[in-house]
Amino acid sequence: MEPIHGADAEPQTPLQRQLDGAVPQARATPLDALAVARRRFHQGLRLDMRGIAAELGVSRVTLHRWVGTREQLLTEVLWESTDRALDRFEREVVARGCHGSRTAEILSRWARDVVDHPGVRYLQEEEPDLFFRLLTHNASVFQRRVLERIRQLLADDIEHGRVTVELSAEELAYVTVRIVESFIHTPSITGDAPDADGNARVLHAVLR
Repeated sequence: MEPIHGADAEPQTPLQRQLDGAVPQARATPLDALAVARRRFHQGLRLDMRGIAAELGVSRVTLHRWVGTREQLLTEVLWESTDRALDRFEREVVARGCHGSRTAEILSRWARDVVDHPGVRYLQEEEPDLFFRLLTHNASVFQRRVLERIRQLLADDIEHGRVTVELSAEELAYVTVRIVESFIHTPSITGDAPDADGNARVLHAVLR
């Protein structure tokens, strides 16, 4: 259809102008790169930098300038997925009015979500060493962030008397993270399957 011209024509909307080719499409941004990587992760696909750059219509040099290395991008995707999941499970647990440690219940639900996640299954099967290193190494960005998030959850449990173990929130966070890792990342540790139910039993027994 030809665009309408003349004095009686209504002004075009930005969408119409772009559809007519009058306005160039906006350039992709680093946040778009994260969104593409997030979608691929949730679909259980490999985070291929060449493919992401091609989808965004930018060069690999530009993509690397935006997000750093593939490992750095993968870390951000993993953390964003974790942070959003913990937010969701915390809201559910608070709304339900759970008795005992909220942290134990939140992390129990999170572990079940993790072991069923297509992106996690892909990494555990195809890139287990990288996956284990990014998530569990003491110096990793992900490890520092998850320790702090769990420390905050435990501090709230301790403050409200839901956890009475005579350890600080910092000490308990370290122990709790190691428990969760041992049950989620068993394919990389022992070669066995993840055990979300075992994780839940141990967390509720420890965080009392």
